[in-house]
Amino acid sequence: MASNWTVCGVCDFQNIQKTSVVWCSECDEGLCDECKEHHSAVKSSRNHRVIPVTDYQKLPLNVLAITQTCQKHKEQYQTFCKKHDCPCCRRCVIETHNDCKDLTAIDDIIHDIKSSNAFLELEKQLSELLENVKRVQNDRIKNLKDIKEERDMIAHDIEQTRNKINDFLDKIQDNLLKELDFTEENEGKKIKQLLSLIEENEREITDLQVNLTNIKEHASDLQAFLALKQIEKDVSDKAEYIQFVVKSEDMKTKTLSFVVSEKVRNFVGIEHFGSVVVNSKSCEVVVTGNKTQQAQMTVPNTVSKNIDDIKLKNKMEIKLQGGLIRGCAILPNGKMMFCFDEVKKVVALNSNGTHDFEIQLNTAPFDMAYIEADNSVVITVGLRKNVIHTIDLNSRSIKEIYECYIIYTWDSNT
Repeated sequence: MASNWTVCGVCDFQNIQKTSVVWCSECDEGLCDECKEHHSAVKSSRNHRVIPVTDYQKLPLNVLAITQTCQKHKEQYQTFCKKHDCPCCRRCVIETHNDCKDLTAIDDIIHDIKSSNAFLELEKQLSELLENVKRVQNDRIKNLKDIKEERDMIAHDIEQTRNKINDFLDKIQDNLLKELDFTEENEGKKIKQLLSLIEENEREITDLQVNLTNIKEHASDLQAFLALKQIEKDVSDKAEYIQFVVKSEDMKTKTLSFVVSEKVRNFVGIEHFGSVVVNSKSCEVVVTGNKTQQAQMTVPNTVSKNIDDIKLKNKMEIKLQGGLIRGCAILPNGKMMFCFDEVKKVVALNSNGTHDFEIQLNTAPFDMAYIEADNSVVITVGLRKNVIHTIDLNSRSIKEIYECYIIYTWDSNT
């Protein structure tokens, strides 16, 4: 750890207690008023840069802990080992890094470090990162406001609809309003939880900005260089976190809507007042920057694999009898299903290729799609009749038949 900056190092060496007023990073000690004058006059230290102790205190604690000398050998750092990513004194090189080839004079590395591209890029990344946090924060605040407004609008729609039906629907109306309030509170709680995490990250990023500014203004070049690496890692972690948040389920914009039951409109056979639906839209927040690797001092080499070098391997071969196969589906559990045109049936196989079950149809099947929500398979049947069968995989039987032209799945629902 750096010397005690609260006392004058020269006086302390002579067992004299005096408060330091300036700090010399090269000497790695504080100086009182008297020693400061002597320090600036001595030839060996007259070119040393000193800063007020009050400014030195502004540096982050991890920067204050950085010393100019090797803690093991008590000698000045002279070189930097790129292989081990650490500074070395003369004896470190002899004892530990004698076989390392990437040794560079530390003065060459730290020269103009505060005006280097890495430092400037890190400053830029912090600004961009803070902007991204603001975008995420504003988006969640807007969503919170929108669902509150939508809640009010839906409540009004519910009341208007309620005026058209008999008094016995009062209980249903109350239940629906409770569902609406619960939904708003539940979704709002999720957004507030995310906002809390985002605000915490905002504070941490702001602290990094302040620390970086103080390092730039007050830290020695060595301190700045070594602290820079930690901040780079922190920035990279924050950037990855923001990317993770933006792509997460919690960033999907939630909207509330009210669906009026058809039976309510007809005033007969009323069983439901309606329902509150939470709709999710893809996140519209655009994260800028995302170039955390550009500010790294050392970029690891990556090897890209040419597509021509990729070799495919036959995993399984299944021989089926039944003629032309029109369509197939691979289920999440590994089972496979096939549509046989000529024999008019659907065949299911286990994941190892063995026969599981089959269903005979009256018309030739054409194609199929799996619906995870109710563990069923929908099958288009016939080229002219435009019929779709729904097969329940739990009961292994045809559940429903629809007349329609086309079917598709989205998010595991038809």
